[in-house]
Amino acid sequence: MQGLAPPLSDGDDRNKTRHWMETSYLSHLQSRMSWNIAKVRTGYASPTRSTFSLASMADVDHVKELRRCYNRSALLDALHHLSDNGPHNHTVVAWTGEIRQAADSNDDAVSDDNLPITPSSTSISLGGNARMQITPSKNVFVTRADQLRLEQQLHEDDISIVPVWLADESDMTTEGIRLHDQSRWRRYAEHDLCALLHYRQHPPSEPYSEGVRWADYCRMNQRFAQRVIETYRPGDIVVIHDYYLMLLPLLLRERYPDISVAFYLHTPFPSSELIRCLGRRQSILNGILGSDLVVFQSFHYAQHFANTCARILGLEATSRAVQTAARRVRIEVIPMGTSIATVHALAWKATATEKCALLKQQHGGKKIMVAYDPKDRLGGVDKKLLAFDRFLTKYPEYQNRVVLIQVMSPTTMEADDAQEADYATGVGELVAEVNRKYGSLDYMPIQLQSQNLTVDEYFALLRSGDVALFTSVRDGMSTTSLEYVVCQRDGHGPVIISEFSGTASSLKEAIHINPWDTDGVADQIYRALNMSEEERRDIHAAVYKRVAERDVRYWATTLLRRLKRAVGARDSRHFGANGLADIGER
Repeated sequence: MQGLAPPLSDGDDRNKTRHWMETSYLSHLQSRMSWNIAKVRTGYASPTRSTFSLASMADVDHVKELRRCYNRSALLDALHHLSDNGPHNHTVVAWTGEIRQAADSNDDAVSDDNLPITPSSTSISLGGNARMQITPSKNVFVTRADQLRLEQQLHEDDISIVPVWLADESDMTTEGIRLHDQSRWRRYAEHDLCALLHYRQHPPSEPYSEGVRWADYCRMNQRFAQRVIETYRPGDIVVIHDYYLMLLPLLLRERYPDISVAFYLHTPFPSSELIRCLGRRQSILNGILGSDLVVFQSFHYAQHFANTCARILGLEATSRAVQTAARRVRIEVIPMGTSIATVHALAWKATATEKCALLKQQHGGKKIMVAYDPKDRLGGVDKKLLAFDRFLTKYPEYQNRVVLIQVMSPTTMEADDAQEADYATGVGELVAEVNRKYGSLDYMPIQLQSQNLTVDEYFALLRSGDVALFTSVRDGMSTTSLEYVVCQRDGHGPVIISEFSGTASSLKEAIHINPWDTDGVADQIYRALNMSEEERRDIHAAVYKRVAERDVRYWATTLLRRLKRAVGARDSRHFGANGLADIGER
């Protein structure tokens, strides 16, 4: 093993069993200041100690200190579970994120209790991704000594982490690395891919700028491939996560033809009509098809992927597999869950409990509806506000008896500033109109918070809600709705969730709504607020059972089991003559 792994001792657990190498994409892609890309290496792991590390800097012009800032992650919870329950290890290969200026070079690493939380459609962070609202330095020089110091710290963490340093070759010297325009590495993924995957299209851009974004995307994937190869050993399993690394499976396959690779997409995958609009569509699809296994959050996304491969690449494909010239690529649907143990530990901390009680006290016995969404059109906040307005008009007895606490966090994808500003302005105007119509000096029916919450505030909000309302018009798996279910173990608050959410299929007993049906959503709000305690308990028991059975531990073990099956079929050549007809039991 090359790279940062320590030498093996005679008694090392690797002598007992085959290595698993997992390379995962840790998407703090929603996080402007803490984006973690790929996770790699041997193993199995647990759901309670999830931390992730990124570089922090203390000076604009040069790095005085690199230190770790910890983020929670459902994916890291899964790794901890696997490692704690098996003889294997993991290594995380991850971008440092944009190096940012710390407020005080003497500050300690960010406290878990003060981490901001934002909602996630990729289910990578607990409650979403921690987004540090601090502008990265435009020009930073990281000395080689600082690099080595951070790499040693990350290697010694509870899950070994190998940082990826993204810079042009001309900016990498024996003395260190000069970092500038650090956000360039995410631009193609956020501007071109993320929008399209969520059924949004930007107007055509000038060819040169698109070419620059694409070149950076290719270099980023190549750099990740180099780091994975440095840590790879035969027999390792590689699991790659999300759209930032869609080229990586093929890059690794070209180096190691027999490598075991899974690709997991946390976002939606749209119809082939949308993918046809992507200029680099063939490169992206062929990159993904370097995998042995491609996994989606929903059956519909798997269908769209298969249809896209058939239509654009001319391959034989079903919703269960795609037959390429080299191999059969298996397709699976494994929704990612959350860690109940982690949510319980955080939501029932004394500090969170105190904030929950204070929140309820502030609203004087009124019913509390909670909502937590990104500040973009995909969250459907505008449609939610229209439905809440309709609810108060249609059911006037609830005026002055219910409040909607709507938290909006920075958007997931790179968005046009003017477009985002226009949407935020429209949301603000809707809130003002509803509050003007139904509010008074001592009652505001809607409380809009455009800010990140601390961990304590986030879980206090989820615990305090009598009803949760999610009206996304398109997203992948949002852990916020799952965490709300866990936080309602005592209150049994109903979940109203959009049928367009990737989480809807995992919460079948929840109240499903069409966000465009304003009257229908208003009626379902009324239904949720008027449920008998018995009905609330029954529905909550059913959705809680689903969340508990399909948690991050289930996700991780199922993914590895199905990848092993796919690799076994490939190696045994059972599928060789019969193509897709050979697919066995799922």
